[in-house]
Amino acid sequence: MSQPLSAAPPATFAPSVTTDVLRTDSLRTLLSYWRDKTRERNGMLPARRDLRPDDMVGFLACVSLINVYSNPRRFQFRLVGTGIVQQMGRESTSQWVNEGLFADRTSSVFGFFSIPVDTRGPAFAAGHYIVQPSNRVLQFETVLAPLSSDGHGVDMLLGGLVGEPLQHGEIIRQFDYERVHPLLLD
Repeated sequence: MSQPLSAAPPATFAPSVTTDVLRTDSLRTLLSYWRDKTRERNGMLPARRDLRPDDMVGFLACVSLINVYSNPRRFQFRLVGTGIVQQMGRESTSQWVNEGLFADRTSSVFGFFSIPVDTRGPAFAAGHYIVQPSNRVLQFETVLAPLSSDGHGVDMLLGGLVGEPLQHGEIIRQFDYERVHPLLLD
């Protein structure tokens, strides 16, 4: 197993975008759910314990939870929804960001995951992955929103990912982010 990797957070962020960039209802619903939980806590960040799977049925399959560790900063997938596993063709639960599919793109994944930690707000990314043996190029979009056990410091991320499905026998060879932005909520 690889050792956890840390890196310096990005010094600057791309311009913020609004939820209009989202193409999928499930990611819009996920962000709306997170925003409602933030409102219920009077503007403090929601905690993992505030999330209710029964309330998330419409988008639960595309959900991930990512542990955030500080000093040094690192990220570990705590839970990866069944829809993500099917879309990615692999299980990432318990993996560090620098393992598996993400190993070749650790720096860009780390930068994207750092946005909600540094801004205490959601982030958006869109990109593509190339699959073998067909060399098809498939699109995906993903969001991350910060969670906090104490309402302030970010110690977990609520993520969502929706992408074009793999065909039987295909595996993802590589992926790239084309857009990464902090996300402004309406």
